[in-house]
Amino acid sequence: MIFELSNKGNPFFSNIHPLLAGLLQAAAMDPWERYPEGTARLLPPPGGDEELLLDWQELVQPELRHHFDLERSLVAEDLAEMHEVHEVKQKKGEGWSLEIPMDHADAWLTTLNALRLALVEEHGFTEGDLSRNDALDFSSERGLALMQVNFYAFVQECLLQTMESTEGEESDGGDGKEA
Repeated sequence: MIFELSNKGNPFFSNIHPLLAGLLQAAAMDPWERYPEGTARLLPPPGGDEELLLDWQELVQPELRHHFDLERSLVAEDLAEMHEVHEVKQKKGEGWSLEIPMDHADAWLTTLNALRLALVEEHGFTEGDLSRNDALDFSSERGLALMQVNFYAFVQECLLQTMESTEGEESDGGDGKEA
């Protein structure tokens, strides 16, 4: 998979292997449905006070879920535009390509982070698991989930680097050079 900026200055992933394209497609799924145990970490209760918990469940939690669903819908829109390379004639190579509009980057970060948190909680990953550098065991569901967590972290890192470089260009007067 290759990451670069498109002609429009948007994050652009090309030569995406079909397996990784499937993992990207999974980003549009609702983690509360897919990882019910893991999503407890996404909206943890604010404490033990019963009245506070009731207010949280009635007033705050639904609004946070609604916001997350809106962000996830932007990700789904972008994923609907993901193409196999043979459909994108100006690019060479194999696999899939995906361009993410810069104004959707925050939605991607939110969505991927929620999925990563849900996967980590669902599979009980430790800090040691997440920082491993040895080969993953793809024959197990746990190994595949760890690959998914790491892949989503990679995509987030690419988006953050793009956002930082764009902010730097704007503060420099738009040309990316220091004054």
